[in-house]
Amino acid sequence: MREHVVQEARIHYVVEDGGVQPNVVPPYARTWYYVRAPRRDLVDRYYDRLLKMAEGADLMAETSHNVQFLTGVHNGMPNRPLAEQIVANMREIGAPTYTEEEQEFAAKLAESVPHEKKMDRLKKLAQILPGALELEHVNLDTNIYDPFGEEIKGGGGSSDVADVAWNCPTQQFSTAYFIVGAPGHSWQHVAVGGMSISHKSTIFASKVMATTALDLLTRTDLLKRVREDWEERMKGLTYKSPLPPDLKPPLDQLERQPE
Repeated sequence: MREHVVQEARIHYVVEDGGVQPNVVPPYARTWYYVRAPRRDLVDRYYDRLLKMAEGADLMAETSHNVQFLTGVHNGMPNRPLAEQIVANMREIGAPTYTEEEQEFAAKLAESVPHEKKMDRLKKLAQILPGALELEHVNLDTNIYDPFGEEIKGGGGSSDVADVAWNCPTQQFSTAYFIVGAPGHSWQHVAVGGMSISHKSTIFASKVMATTALDLLTRTDLLKRVREDWEERMKGLTYKSPLPPDLKPPLDQLERQPE
């Protein structure tokens, strides 16, 4: 299927239950899939094809299967005027400053990231972030960059914030939090999260959100431009929730047992 999806598509999976011992065919097995693509319509097409593959596997192995739909989200919808105001407020407030102890903590943590791995990630980041390669010897990036969104050609993530953005103007931003070059979903991220470095970044983010909300409440010109940008992006688009109407929260997701 790799040759029949867009380059940015990702189909992740993990075998949650694959059996007990290798010389016995398991009576029950379970996998968990993520289907991801730049647009929701592409996700729907690829997901439908994945379901057909499961049906084909049943025919080959003379098995049966059932599907539990867990969650789904839309692609993001940036807002340029809102992004510009957020960045302006970030610059007026000023990025967090770190103590010598915090810098030492970051430096020690950075030692756990091999230099070549860090550079690999910075080279990939350079596709969307000007000057990314200049962070080679930086542990905490406190630069405040110009807005970007439409220009993103690499990277990605998934969040239900995107569904909010299909219903009203929405914008996301990041603050200094992770160690430069540390891999995503890593123990290094967790370590920073329990330290004052992340606390300062969270307070900074809170100030940015509060001041931007205040701007929207007091500046009709800004609110008008934000709304017009959103309406322009939504032309020809209609929001439809990707979740089935009868879907229940998957509270048992980590406790599922064979039926």
